Amino acid sequence: MEQLDVRIPKRILGVLLNSAAAGVVPRQGLEYIAIGREKESAALMRDLENVSLGMGAFRFLVGKYGSGKSFLLGLTRNMAHERNFVTADSDLTPERRFHGTGGQGIATFLELMKNLSCKAMPDGNALPAILSAWFYSLQTKGMTEEGLSPDSEELKAFVQREIYLVCNDLHGYVNGFDFAKALHFYYLGYKDGNDELMEDALRWLRGEFNGKVQAKASLLHLNSYISDLNWYDFLKLYALFFRKIGYSGFAVFFDECVNLYKIPNRISRENNYEKILAMFNDTMQGKAEGLGIFLGATPQMVEDNRRGLYSYEALKSRLIPGRFQAEGKSNLLSPLVYLQRLTDNEIFALCKRLLALHRAYYRYQKDISDEEILRFLHCVFDKIGADEMITPREITRDFLNILDVLVSNPEVEFLSLLPKEPLKTVAEKEKEEDDLFRFLEF
Repeated sequence: MEQLDVRIPKRILGVLLNSAAAGVVPRQGLEYIAIGREKESAALMRDLENVSLGMGAFRFLVGKYGSGKSFLLGLTRNMAHERNFVTADSDLTPERRFHGTGGQGIATFLELMKNLSCKAMPDGNALPAILSAWFYSLQTKGMTEEGLSPDSEELKAFVQREIYLVCNDLHGYVNGFDFAKALHFYYLGYKDGNDELMEDALRWLRGEFNGKVQAKASLLHLNSYISDLNWYDFLKLYALFFRKIGYSGFAVFFDECVNLYKIPNRISRENNYEKILAMFNDTMQGKAEGLGIFLGATPQMVEDNRRGLYSYEALKSRLIPGRFQAEGKSNLLSPLVYLQRLTDNEIFALCKRLLALHRAYYRYQKDISDEEILRFLHCVFDKIGADEMITPREITRDFLNILDVLVSNPEVEFLSLLPKEPLKTVAEKEKEEDDLFRFLEF
């Protein structure tokens, strides 16, 4: 029986097990069930290292539903926090896209700002804390290095000069002047205890103004605002700003990119692909200093020549593997990282880890042997093609479901819960439902 080497906080452990049993990725505790994916993780850590040096990074994690894309994105986000990155993440939906005429772009930016996080505030909405920590560090610098007293006007003037030095470097960038002014207004509100001024500055920085009229009518009196058209430019500004105030960089994560593939209108779909192309070019050409962009997509979304990324020739020519890449060989330096199936040993190790976590949380003594876990896995894979169709998500959900039943019914034996017939995969069940639906239509 595997023993846990570390003591996991009960709250994190409970959320982790509940999320895994429901088939969703928790925001914390992912490292406790990280089995396999060492090569992919190492490649993403190299990307973060490059970003911390002032470069850009762009990666698509490509895999079918349940293969671990969201898990690896979440794990990379948590590892970025440990490396002093600011992160933001958003799932794309029909209402949240990279481009749209009905507020879909700014909706994506708002979601990113809601999920903005760092090591000190991993749960989101971290912008006020980041700014307050910056101001506090400048005040500390003034008192320790310059010998200024805490309540003196000289200290306030020193902090304003330091803020100006940072903001002055932003003026040369698109929208940088107004971005710097909003930061300065936030400090004025912070210094004078003007909550209304601070709130207006935060609303502007988070993209919450609906138009120029609102921005002009606020206490900031700015002519510009964050919109569907320019929100990506502000991501680049934030990346530059975060590096200047001491962070390693800005890592941004977009999951469920398959929703772009599902856009029915060709022009709308290609406009979104055009925005992806701009992100790719900026990060690869060094125009997005300190910005790492990581996206999750399905193979169909990438490779479909009619609707996928490969239907957009400018993207296809940049993303498609080289002509000399051997069949079945992965290229972890490519913008596209394909997630391969976990090995049998890794899946077995995952089940043992889940069992150890489950026992630690529910505190039961029922012994489940390695042989019983192997019987479960044989039951899962005992069908032609199942080894390619079964995903880690399905295995995790099924295994935790059995463990939950055993906790609720202590008299039940593990092997008695295993079906005599091989389990059907989610893909097989969906195909059967589609076939039945077509039959009913007929």
